[in-house]
Amino acid sequence: MATAYLLNAQGRADLQAASAAERAATERLRKLDEAKDEFVATVSHELRTPMTSISGYVELLQEDATGDLTASQRGFVEAIRRNSDRLTALADDLLTLSGLEPRTLIGEMVDVDLGEIVFRASSALRGVLSGRRLELSLHAPREPLVVRGDARHLERLVLNLLTNAVKFTKDGGWIRCDLVGVDGTARLEVSDSGIGIPKSEQPELFKRFFRSSTSQEYAIQGSGLGLAIVHSIVQHHHGTVSVTSAHLRGSTFVVELPLAMLS
Repeated sequence: MATAYLLNAQGRADLQAASAAERAATERLRKLDEAKDEFVATVSHELRTPMTSISGYVELLQEDATGDLTASQRGFVEAIRRNSDRLTALADDLLTLSGLEPRTLIGEMVDVDLGEIVFRASSALRGVLSGRRLELSLHAPREPLVVRGDARHLERLVLNLLTNAVKFTKDGGWIRCDLVGVDGTARLEVSDSGIGIPKSEQPELFKRFFRSSTSQEYAIQGSGLGLAIVHSIVQHHHGTVSVTSAHLRGSTFVVELPLAMLS
């Protein structure tokens, strides 16, 4: 009896020690994760300051503020502007992802008309569409489709999906954005006639920094963060996102968000 008691006591002590070690390891991982996010956010903020300065000087050069530029010089300045924009977009994406960590409050959650968000995002798309031959169609109901959420991030979600569709669709193609209410949810569908995504790669699509083989084959620039941001925003709004696609056969992304319970 005494031996059994001692064995049980030793077992409980071992279990408590293992549990304490596990808690300590979890806490260390949590602190490391927080340090990583803080580092990413800090570096992204620091990147934005010099990039803003570079963009300002590029604008002065493009406006001939320092004298007329030759054709070659204009080409160099345009290359600087293009890469400056890419770095700024990368910093913005990293900051957005840092702010979408599960332990981070996304922002004020209010009643938002998703139809208004869709048309606002499409207006912001004009710069991306400039010089492209693409047919863009938008459809949303006249009555408000209200969800509970962060308007700024919801607009980012829609804009990321539309921008992706533009990037991966060749001139002469089409892009459609449809918003409908279905069984207590707002269903947003963004489709295109673009180069598509191989089925075998689709499980990786919403992971950070993932870039499909088609995007690499066609040398389409991107950080691989756009769809990871979409996925994070959808999760924070208690919704779902899915994709239907095939290589060279276009893509359809479907986001479903719960409608707000209006009084």
